[in-house]
Amino acid sequence: MNKLRLRSIMSIARSEYVRWLTNPRIIIVGVMFVFMRTLAVEPLLERAEKMNVPLTVFEPFEAIGNSGMLVMLIPCVFLILISDYPIISGNTLLFVHRTGKLNWFLGQLLFVVTAIFSYMGMLFLVSILISGGQFRTEWSETVRLYGAKFPDEFDSFASELLPSNLYNQIPLMTSVLQTFFLMSAYLFFLVLILYLFKLMHIKSAGLIAVFIVIGLGVASCSLKTSAMWYFPMANTIVWLHYTEILREPVVPIWRSYFYFTAGIAVLFTVNLIALKKLQFTNIEQVG
Repeated sequence: MNKLRLRSIMSIARSEYVRWLTNPRIIIVGVMFVFMRTLAVEPLLERAEKMNVPLTVFEPFEAIGNSGMLVMLIPCVFLILISDYPIISGNTLLFVHRTGKLNWFLGQLLFVVTAIFSYMGMLFLVSILISGGQFRTEWSETVRLYGAKFPDEFDSFASELLPSNLYNQIPLMTSVLQTFFLMSAYLFFLVLILYLFKLMHIKSAGLIAVFIVIGLGVASCSLKTSAMWYFPMANTIVWLHYTEILREPVVPIWRSYFYFTAGIAVLFTVNLIALKKLQFTNIEQVG
């Protein structure tokens, strides 16, 4: 576990990032875009047309980040993209021998952070491009007033995309930033679980573990039990933190930031312990 060398960490992260971007598997993100448009954007566009009032360009991203189905799909797609990492090849072994385990591992984590922000950035940009909305920083009348104008559709699927828990409680841009960073933290949390099992030479168990975490989060959120706050999914969905009308939150948003900060710190520490015990004589088993 040798000394930190920033240049080595950056070099490893850059190499892995280029390899990740040029992997044909990245085309799966296109499938994610199709689901985004079908499940979140088109229902809002139909409402905007019916109201004859355009959306705000940021609202589709909020719908994507607060849809139960998409909050399940977004991490699943990313895990498919990242599941092979850290990839161990002849070139990687040279990196490990030259830089040491710690710098190699930190380079892998820097790559993951870059990949997460690239992935979330793509989702954000595409949601804006397909929104057909106006560039404003407040909730549109389509979102705020549709339920009042068409009360028979108040409990429809489209209403659940951007519920009143959001637009009655917090400004649009605050909600956008919270959605972006909480989802990014969720992805990093899951990757640390995946990496931990890889460092322990049990890659398949890592994939099973992360999908169990996602599945339990989906189930607990669907049942709306208090146990959902023990899982990262509920802490990622912004509207679950608020009531529809009262200003008193169900769970303060700062608790979710604390949840992810503490969880990531614990997982990072456990990863370092596993890294220290890792024997690179059998490194091929990690890839």
